[in-house]
Amino acid sequence: MVSVYEVVRDRILSSLEAGTVPWRQTWQSLSPMNIATGKPYQGINRLLLSGHTWWGTYNQIRRAGGHVRRGEKASGMVVFWSCFDTEKVLNENGEQVTVALHRDRPLVRYYKVFNLSQCECIEVEQVGEVRPIITCEDLIARNRPQVDPGEPAYFPSIDRITMPALERFSFPEAYYAAFFHELTHWTGHASRLNRPGITESIRFGSERYSREELTAEMGAAFLCALTGTDVPVAENQVAYIVGWLRQIRNGSAADVIRAAADAQRAADFLTGGGEEASSFSGDAARAGWDFLLLVVVTGYRLGSSQCLIDLTHSLVRCTCLVTAALHLLLASPAVPGMPATR
Repeated sequence: MVSVYEVVRDRILSSLEAGTVPWRQTWQSLSPMNIATGKPYQGINRLLLSGHTWWGTYNQIRRAGGHVRRGEKASGMVVFWSCFDTEKVLNENGEQVTVALHRDRPLVRYYKVFNLSQCECIEVEQVGEVRPIITCEDLIARNRPQVDPGEPAYFPSIDRITMPALERFSFPEAYYAAFFHELTHWTGHASRLNRPGITESIRFGSERYSREELTAEMGAAFLCALTGTDVPVAENQVAYIVGWLRQIRNGSAADVIRAAADAQRAADFLTGGGEEASSFSGDAARAGWDFLLLVVVTGYRLGSSQCLIDLTHSLVRCTCLVTAALHLLLASPAVPGMPATR
């Protein structure tokens, strides 16, 4: 049976083979939104749904007053994770309650969605308009990275970014895309997101190095979308695509999702958008976070006050573990003596 990771990788590879780089598009294309919630899709779902702004499941579109045009097939997929199973149990008072059992491994699934162009009786005006949430300069200023003159790079050992002057670039979008690439690397420092790809020593050109570079590329794309900046086409688009086709084919099937999850976490850190830091969206989001409001069974007696205290602590720990699991290990040079990330 083909895994969700393989389905996602195949979609990304198909886009690259067709000459489209999913993370190098206009900012509107990289800002897919859910019709039902009005919230942006996150992480890998930004890339899977790039090209159209508004998406929804069949039922979400119906509830919004529209319907899917006859003969249309779902053109998008949304990946979601569940780290809990639910179960009905009796507490000390003999009352039936729903509890969430923490899974050893996250359950990864996907569901199909339709874009607005596949629907009738629902217009863009009904669902709203996507707008940038922050300017490029404000985003840089709020994080205050140490920046020195030089070619675009991040030096983890001294925690500094080097960037040429804006005038050195053909147009401002290219400057900010390069800056955001390095700024995504910068978030991996031990004092920030403590990403192993930045804090640990790895070999240049290795699989883990490539994952970190993919994280930085995706992170730059997400930040460009949030600032309303179109991501420029690579200088040598053909070579760029060939390179990433090779890296993604040779890496594990989960690498793309892991890179996108870390890129989303970096973008959330830089913009202060932590409340939407997951890759859930729409109904999946509500279901996922509702799980966190349920009682977690951890071997304590249900119904006792000590249980509530201990379960609260367990819930905090589980939340941290879930967040870490969704933003798994990526890699890049990180210690003195290793080359800078670029």
